[in-house]
Amino acid sequence: RQRRRTTGTNMEMSKLAPAFAKLAEAAQEISEIFAAAGGVTLGKRGPGALLLDADGKPIKKKKEKRAPRAPTKFNEFMRTNLAQVKSDNPDKSPKEHFALCAMRWATAPENPKSSAAAALPPAKSEKGSLKSGKGKSKK
Repeated sequence: RQRRRTTGTNMEMSKLAPAFAKLAEAAQEISEIFAAAGGVTLGKRGPGALLLDADGKPIKKKKEKRAPRAPTKFNEFMRTNLAQVKSDNPDKSPKEHFALCAMRWATAPENPKSSAAAALPPAKSEKGSLKSGKGKSKK
């Protein structure tokens, strides 16, 4: 077995300690300069990133409360049809009620995608035609 050398590592660390001390002093000076400039920070976690109250405690920003979004056509459709589906099928589970409503939504006139999807022919996949060899030109 080989023995680890610890004396060389300790000596190197003792040489680095003064350099780290100087680095810490320089960082403190820079921090004070930025603080004197009105709390300018270099990022989210800089020294001026937190606003402090008179007691020195950080001030938390309060989130603005927004008005709720307007219901979508799907939301309105589900609200009206879910009650009807529940009354027509009382023995089914809520999951099945939603599935039935979703199937109705797929063909509903209120659905903006249903009328557009019905008018278009089904799209052909290019990948499938290349795999089967179709579409390749012969020379």
